[in-house]
Amino acid sequence: MSEISDWKCEASNYITEIRRMMYGFGDSSEPLIESATIINDVVQKQMKSIVYEACRVADRRKSDVVEEQDFLFLLRRDKVKLHRVLKYLQFKSAVKKALDSNLFSSPNEDRNEVKFDKRFHQFLSNIESPSNTTTIDHVKKARDLRAEMLSRRLDAVRYMEYSTARSASFANKYNHKFGSWIATEGDLKISKQAYTVLGYFAYETVAQIMDFAFLVRHDQTKIHGDALDRLRLGYCNPATYKPYQHGKGASMKPVTPAEINEALRRYWSPQLDKTGPFNRWSTPKSHPKFLAI
Repeated sequence: MSEISDWKCEASNYITEIRRMMYGFGDSSEPLIESATIINDVVQKQMKSIVYEACRVADRRKSDVVEEQDFLFLLRRDKVKLHRVLKYLQFKSAVKKALDSNLFSSPNEDRNEVKFDKRFHQFLSNIESPSNTTTIDHVKKARDLRAEMLSRRLDAVRYMEYSTARSASFANKYNHKFGSWIATEGDLKISKQAYTVLGYFAYETVAQIMDFAFLVRHDQTKIHGDALDRLRLGYCNPATYKPYQHGKGASMKPVTPAEINEALRRYWSPQLDKTGPFNRWSTPKSHPKFLAI
């Protein structure tokens, strides 16, 4: 009973938003509350730990304010994820500029935006820029393909619901809920731009958990020794996918708490660092327990 009341207290959690995100990432249109509760707890703990790591970076800069570059610095060894978050920030900046120019723009806001952009690019110039390297984001391509295949079996009304779910996020206008949710205490100060990056990390954590849960489901349902088992499970190769070759498919069963717990167990298992379906492909990470970085 207390769990249900906690779920209804939206000010203390993001379960409602996480359920929308789960649907947007390929889950059933009615994700299980129990599954969303597990993800809510994991994301909350992950964000607190990431804030702690970013504080250590800020301390090395001798700053008492955690800025966006402190969070981005944690991604310096993973160029694909860094490139992904940079594209997100560029999109956010473009949207903000468009809104400011058409609505309530002011000279001060424009100057602040230019100042932010200059500081942002100056920081990026101090680390190896992903724009100078060829990076293929296979994870993002797989997510986009999964969304495209799911949307093909929706009618107009359900597609609008799905589109709304895809736009769910951890952002709110003044970051009050998000700040209290991750319980930033004492004299810790996080800039507005840094909250944007942190909110992205939270969103990315949900996405990673769902990716891993689908891998677990695939392993549990595949027919060993059958070369065609992937076709029966609706799998398709992103490089050879053609819409007309895939039908509407069966309805998605909700991701269960057992699948999420197994996915997390495998990800954090020391035995799966270099082998298995949850292999962390890149060079050894300084923060291997973080899902988003």
